[in-house]
Amino acid sequence: MKNQSTKTIVILLAAISTAFYALQLILFHDWKDTAFYMLQDWAFLPIQIALVTVIVGRIMNEREKQARLDKTRILTSTFFSDMGTSLLDALVPHMKNREETASHLLSMDQWKGADFEAAAETVRNTSIQMDLSAQDMINIRDLLNEKRMTLLVIASNPSLLEHEDFTDMLWAIFHLNDELVYRGQIDELPQTDLIHLNVDAERVLREILVNWLCHLKFLHQEYPYLYQLEVHRNPFQAVQAQ
Repeated sequence: MKNQSTKTIVILLAAISTAFYALQLILFHDWKDTAFYMLQDWAFLPIQIALVTVIVGRIMNEREKQARLDKTRILTSTFFSDMGTSLLDALVPHMKNREETASHLLSMDQWKGADFEAAAETVRNTSIQMDLSAQDMINIRDLLNEKRMTLLVIASNPSLLEHEDFTDMLWAIFHLNDELVYRGQIDELPQTDLIHLNVDAERVLREILVNWLCHLKFLHQEYPYLYQLEVHRNPFQAVQAQ
C-alpha cells in the first residue's frame, strides 16, 4: 500500500511538470528556450537531490536519535525508581573501599555537565571491592527476584540498542541474579563461591553507578527539583553520615 502511494505521487508530480512545460510551449511557441531551461533544470537536479537528501536525512536522523534517547531515559528513570536505588542502598554499605569512591560522588549540589562525565569515568576505572555476607546476598537475591518482571520488561525494549552502558548493566544484574538462584543455599556456600559472587556484585555496582550518574546528569539538566531529591538520597552520603 505504501509503495503504491509513492508511485501515485511520483506519477502525479511528473504529470504536473509535463503539463507546465506543455503550457509554456502553447503560450510562447518557443521550444528552444523551453528545451534550454529544461536541460538547465535537469542539470541542477542531482545537486538538489543531494542537498535535500543530506540535509533532510540528517535532520530526520537527529530527530529519530533524540526520540530513541528520550525513550531510553524513560527506561532509566523507571529502573532507578523501581529497583535501581534499592540496589544501590543494598550494595554501597558493603563496599570495602566506599570512602575512596564516595570522595568522587559527594557534594553534587554544584556539579556541572562535565562533572558527571568525569565521575562516571572515575567509577569505570575504580577497583570496587565488595564484602557481602551470605545473608546480604540472600537479601539481594530476594530483591532481584521480586523485581525480575521489571527487568524483563525493560530488557525487552528495542530502544536499549542505543544505550550500551544500560544494556551492560542489565546483563550484569541478570548474571548476578542467575548466579544467586543457581547456588541454592547461599548460607551453606564455601568461601570460594562467596568470593566469586562478590566479584559479580562488584561488576553490578560499577555498572549501576555509571548509569546512575548518567541519570543524574539528565535530571540536573531537565528537572532540577528531582535532581535535588536524588542528591539528598545519595547512598554514599547516607553511609558517610553513619
